Amino acid sequence: MMQKIKNEEIEELLTIIPRNYPQQDIFHLSEGCHGLCEALDALTKAQGYHYDLMIPDEAYYTLLQTSTDLKVQAFDFKKNRYNRQARQYDFVFVQINLEAVENIELFYKKLYAISKNGSKVLFIVDKTCDLLQFEERLIAQNYVAVNAIENTFENYHIMSAQKMHGWGN
Repeated sequence: MMQKIKNEEIEELLTIIPRNYPQQDIFHLSEGCHGLCEALDALTKAQGYHYDLMIPDEAYYTLLQTSTDLKVQAFDFKKNRYNRQARQYDFVFVQINLEAVENIELFYKKLYAISKNGSKVLFIVDKTCDLLQFEERLIAQNYVAVNAIENTFENYHIMSAQKMHGWGN
């Protein structure tokens, strides 16, 4: 189970998103917000950016829908495409237990497909994650500039990857 992320850790992570920049599209897949959903929602509203918060757990989806002002969408791993209305995203945040994903390679491919060229995909993973193996899996799925950001969060690592134009197409 994911622990709450400290506000200063979230603020540091969100510096990756440019401010006062033309429309930015952000996709966030989360099983538990732990502060990040609210921070992304506030940032995107303040900047006029687009934010899609996707929740795969039905009970958590219902809880957020009824107890917060967050605009949430139910998420199904089995969908052919993860995006809505053919939208592609500048930033993709993944905050789920990746070990529970049934077909992880297909999952990575679907994330790749919804990412704009040059987009950043940020995986928030438990400190116990084997980062070398994780990096190898992402590279095998055509992600580039794969880097572990190990000391950003107290309880988590961040794995950053990018989709680059002309790679894996």
